[in-house]
Amino acid sequence: MLSSRTPRQSLAPHGCAAWMLVMILAAADTAGARSTSESPDAPLGDLLSLLDQETELATRSGMNADFVPGMATILSGSDMLARGARTVWEALSLVPGISQGLEMTGERQVLSRGVGFGYASGNIKFLLDGVSMNSTLFATANPVLNIPIEQIERIEVIRGPGSSVHGEYAFAGVVNIITRRDDRTLYARADERAAAGAGGIWHWSDPQRDLTGSINLTGLSGNGGVPVSEDALFAIGEAELSNAPGPSNEASRYLGAFADLRWRNTFVAIKILDDDYGDHFGINHFLPPSDDRLVSGQRYLSAQIGQDLVLSDALDARIRFESLQYERTRDGLYVFPPSYFDAQPVYMDQDYRETRYLGAADLHWRGWDRQLILLGVEASQVQVDRASWSWANLPFEVPQSWLDTELDRHILSLIAQDEIRASERVTVTAALRLDDYSDLGAFLTPRLAAVWRIDEANILKLQYAQAFRPPTFYEREYPGRESISSGEIATYELGYILKQSRWEGRLILFQSDLADPIVFGDDDDGFINSGDARLRGIELEYAVRLGSRVKVDANLSYVDAVSLDTDRPLPGGTDTLANLAVLWRPLDAWTAALQLRYVGDRSRPESDPRDSVSGYAMADLTLSYQQPGPGFFAHLGVKNLTDEAVHYPDLPTGFGGVDLPYPEGYPRPGRRWWLSVGYRF
Repeated sequence: MLSSRTPRQSLAPHGCAAWMLVMILAAADTAGARSTSESPDAPLGDLLSLLDQETELATRSGMNADFVPGMATILSGSDMLARGARTVWEALSLVPGISQGLEMTGERQVLSRGVGFGYASGNIKFLLDGVSMNSTLFATANPVLNIPIEQIERIEVIRGPGSSVHGEYAFAGVVNIITRRDDRTLYARADERAAAGAGGIWHWSDPQRDLTGSINLTGLSGNGGVPVSEDALFAIGEAELSNAPGPSNEASRYLGAFADLRWRNTFVAIKILDDDYGDHFGINHFLPPSDDRLVSGQRYLSAQIGQDLVLSDALDARIRFESLQYERTRDGLYVFPPSYFDAQPVYMDQDYRETRYLGAADLHWRGWDRQLILLGVEASQVQVDRASWSWANLPFEVPQSWLDTELDRHILSLIAQDEIRASERVTVTAALRLDDYSDLGAFLTPRLAAVWRIDEANILKLQYAQAFRPPTFYEREYPGRESISSGEIATYELGYILKQSRWEGRLILFQSDLADPIVFGDDDDGFINSGDARLRGIELEYAVRLGSRVKVDANLSYVDAVSLDTDRPLPGGTDTLANLAVLWRPLDAWTAALQLRYVGDRSRPESDPRDSVSGYAMADLTLSYQQPGPGFFAHLGVKNLTDEAVHYPDLPTGFGGVDLPYPEGYPRPGRRWWLSVGYRF
């Protein structure tokens, strides 16, 4: 049983960012009240509308997002593009409580409510059109985070535990990325100091045969990088061996190909993601040569086939089969500089592949009045196909294989969920999931939630949910690691939604108790179960239409995330996050958007004596042109308008005496331009 502890401090939002938001929201509310005399039929585009949206993410049954257990955030692709988000990773930072991080060799990180910092940290379940993309090697899904927004229809996000429905890795949240299908578009894009390329989406249908299909393609490449003044070699007095000062190696190449076909009730989907990138800041914090080499590669090949069955008026089912092949390669990864061991630099090549198969069936039954019962079963198998590496210029021998190639994992899962309409305005959802692992044992994860629609304007939510995070293959096989157990989390949430004709607000209070979370240790221990932790926080959201031409969208989150053993903040995260977007449509075809982002100071690991990584306030400005219907469209934007200095916390490398940091963390790009143009048919 997970325990509840006394908080270290009160949950009072603080700082200038909070005051700025309070003042703006108060002014916006006043302005919104003044505008109520305008015609409610004033022309508004979707970007300026307050829309009711449906999602299946929380319960696997289509439901208004306001009525699902917990708080769901839905980001539309058009809105994200208008606000300057360029990838899924950037878009997720618009969600309350979500912040970004970076691994030393370029893997993107997503922290939810302060959870998710560390090497190979996978604490969020990522789905691509409903298919799980978390690898069993690291539990991460880096290629999914690099999908450009032009390929995205919407992103659905649930913060907090989701294992009762989605099983493993749904520890700190669940994200479902929905790709564009019902579109006919060609486009090109260019990002200063980043990737440029082109893509297209084509959709067709044959109503007589009840047949639809779509293809969604994008290819990008670039040679980015940021200036680096010092690396770890300066800290150990070996500056003459360093490539610093110089740029980080952030070369990139991305290919995304998504094909979907539906004939009557049968659906088929194929996803290909090929994501190659440079070695950024070096695996041991030794800055790599600035030669724009593509050093790391991750590839997904996913296939899905399924059928929706209507068995009776009260009974329907969905059956699906999935396969996922994941490859991870290193080609000349820079490990040690010249003369560190010998006269030549040390490079590493690595090759890994795993394959997962899954069969699943969901049954929805409405046989009893006011009830919807979900019964589900899933059976999956994942196995390591190959795991080898080789080292150039290393003065000692290492084993040819770095992971047991006989590793496999079988999982049998059972899901039971009951949505009960206790009255016309109250819905209670109870869910229980059993996951039985061939190598770890069984996990039972419950959820109990209630939604009270007090009236047309007020909605109250209560939820208790648990989740688990099993060790990955890499964590179980890490050198010197004899045993590591699963991490667990239990979360209590109280949510409130207030909806008016021109504005709406959301409030959520939460407490999470973490037991045995899996982290990458500060020393040479590798992956460990760290001490228990506790999260307590508040998240606020507010959106208002000011007349027919302006919309303000804002959120503010505060979390007190501490280790109960040390009473110190969890590393990598911040207590305060804020977003403020102002969208203005001066003419029907033109939209201007100002996106402000505030990130507070971020804590370092306990063993790091440096001050916290400084927070920042960043502004993005975007101008968009789009006529209704077919025709030319364009988006022109500038990221980091004020050229703010932004750093992400650096990670412990775990390599003994060279576990030394970059002085201020990992630097990120300053001001830069981007352009996306295309034609919609």
